[in-house]
Amino acid sequence: MINWFFKFLFFSLLLNSFLLSAEILAVVNGENITTDVAPKNFKTLDAKKKKVILNRLIEKRLAIQYALQSDVVNSDDYKKALKHILQMSGDKSKNENLANLFKKDSSIDGYTTEQLNSKKGLLAFDFILNNISKTMKISETKLKKYYELNKYKYDTPAMTELLTIVVNDKKLADKIIIELENSKDTLQAFSKLAKKYSLAPSANDNGYFGKIPLQDMNEAIKPYVKNLKRGEFTKKPIKTAFGYQVFYILNNIPEYNSTFKGVKNSIEDELLRKEVKSWAMKKIKELKKSAEIKINTKV
Repeated sequence: MINWFFKFLFFSLLLNSFLLSAEILAVVNGENITTDVAPKNFKTLDAKKKKVILNRLIEKRLAIQYALQSDVVNSDDYKKALKHILQMSGDKSKNENLANLFKKDSSIDGYTTEQLNSKKGLLAFDFILNNISKTMKISETKLKKYYELNKYKYDTPAMTELLTIVVNDKKLADKIIIELENSKDTLQAFSKLAKKYSLAPSANDNGYFGKIPLQDMNEAIKPYVKNLKRGEFTKKPIKTAFGYQVFYILNNIPEYNSTFKGVKNSIEDELLRKEVKSWAMKKIKELKKSAEIKINTKV
């Protein structure tokens, strides 16, 4: 009898220690926001960073509360999406009864009730935003005006995609060029030689140098590569500030001048995202005005 008493006492104390480990940061409309949903390093942050994070947690909770009270949570699409997300999280919800996941105070292995409600609410809010986006329509006039002001974002200059090998010694650079000239597969040979000899950080990445707009290319390099075609390489070592370099032309990317018709769908998606984000911020601001919020000043 005494052994059972001490076992019960031990488990009670253990349970209490877990319950006490989650510190209350704020109360929003009667619901606690605890450290369970805050970043793990929250307590170690300075007061300014804590304030920013806490404000975000409060706004997130307002969105969650709003979403969980909506009809979205009753839809089959929402329920299937939540079930899938929880399964992908690696928890044991695969064996959970679907109905249990949608109880107000439900919890599953790996999540506290607060954490689970957070996942439910954020997903529901995403569903609401998706539904809102379907009701929005951006006018043709607005799309064209945005394109005219931001055409540069959709145009791309002519670019050359390069690999490079950088060495300190000109004789070694000459040797590398000879090996490339005698190789059957120049690209494969260049990649191997880059890994073997190159001093550049890109050596282990086959010597990948990147995509460089011709208009922005270093004048020390440009004369040697501007007329080369895909699959060709520089036949003389180029002296640069880094040493002696050999370049391989991986790709020549032509200039692209966009048209409104060609990028219209992309612009529409971009503007819709902005409109939806604006709607969400206004909704949260509206919810915040009427909410009862109490912040734990000791955190």
